[in-house]
This record gives sequence, structure tokens and C-alpha cells, in this order.
Amino acid sequence: MTTIELRSVTLLRSCFRCGREFRRDGGSRICPTCRCPKPRNKPLNPKLSFREKQVVNLISQAKLNKEIAHELHLTEGTIKEYLNRIFRKLGMTNRTELAIWALTHQAKQVDECVA
Repeated sequence: MTTIELRSVTLLRSCFRCGREFRRDGGSRICPTCRCPKPRNKPLNPKLSFREKQVVNLISQAKLNKEIAHELHLTEGTIKEYLNRIFRKLGMTNRTELAIWALTHQAKQVDECVA
């Protein structure tokens, strides 16, 4: 092999995610295809499930994940998964936004019942 061939071989690297070979750019261990986020095929249903509504209600009462898990007989990891799913469905990023949304949403429901 010539020096040019050796260089081209050393520049190839296997992607840690998909295993495909790619030309190394910098110290990256992941190919450009795997670095780009994949669009979700199935959009999330914007309606909250019964359990998700329970979690939102307890968040609006300023409960911790541990307290919510204990009250609903679930693990803290499951509560975190529910919260992540709720955040994605409602387009929120933190508990405070969720609590404010829950309180205003509950107020709207009460107003609709009274009217």
C-alpha cells in the first residue's frame, strides 16, 4: 500500500450507533446521518390520558416525583416518563409551566360548568 492509501484507510471510522463506515471529521464517533435527529413518524395525541391527568393534578399541588410515585403506586422512573410525555404533548419544558397550565385549565373547566 502506498502512503495515500494508508491515509484514506485511517480516515474511515465505524459509527458507534449504526456501524456504517464514514469519513472521520474531527473526533466524531457518530456518522452525520445518525447525528441528525429523526422526525417522529407518529405525532403524539394532544389529549392527556387518565394517568397523565392524575400526574398533572399532583404536580399542580407541588408534589415531588417521589410523593407522586408513592401516591399512585408507581416508581419514580415511571413518573419521570409520564412527565416527559406530558411535556412533549403540551409543548412545555418544566414543572412550573405545567403547574400554571394545570391551574388555568382547571379554572376554565370550572367557569364552563358554572356558565
